[in-house]
Amino acid sequence: MSAALDTPLFDPADYRMCESPGYLLIRARAVLSNGLEQQLAGLDITHAQASCLLMLAQNRARTVTDVGREMNIDIGSVTRLISRMEKRGLVRRQRSEADRRIVELVITDQGHALVAQLPAMICRVLNRHFAGFSPEEVDQFKDMLLRIIGNNSG
Repeated sequence: MSAALDTPLFDPADYRMCESPGYLLIRARAVLSNGLEQQLAGLDITHAQASCLLMLAQNRARTVTDVGREMNIDIGSVTRLISRMEKRGLVRRQRSEADRRIVELVITDQGHALVAQLPAMICRVLNRHFAGFSPEEVDQFKDMLLRIIGNNSG
């Protein structure tokens, strides 16, 4: 490891909250989330419900535990989220055929109809907020975010 990599990037003596990458990430996430909430209002679903549906549709999650891990929220919150979605007829719970102890989440036909509309809505929000960025800048930004996430593993 080089000396430059051993030197801390952030110094408490110079810390300014509003200039902190963490603070800016939180603000950017809030702006994107609010934009998406506005887009989704016409479908009468929340950003969290849309995220859950997409995770299930794209096989990123199968169970309440999987959804909690992917969304970084506690199991109780996920259970309430799924219960609301189940009442709306978007998902249903079913016992796994491979292991009856496992309860899997399955998207209903009504849920699939919503899933089909989500990419266009999400892309509208992303295109608005990433206006002026080049495709290369977006790829670089995603790579940087993945590095931050990767630095937390282990």
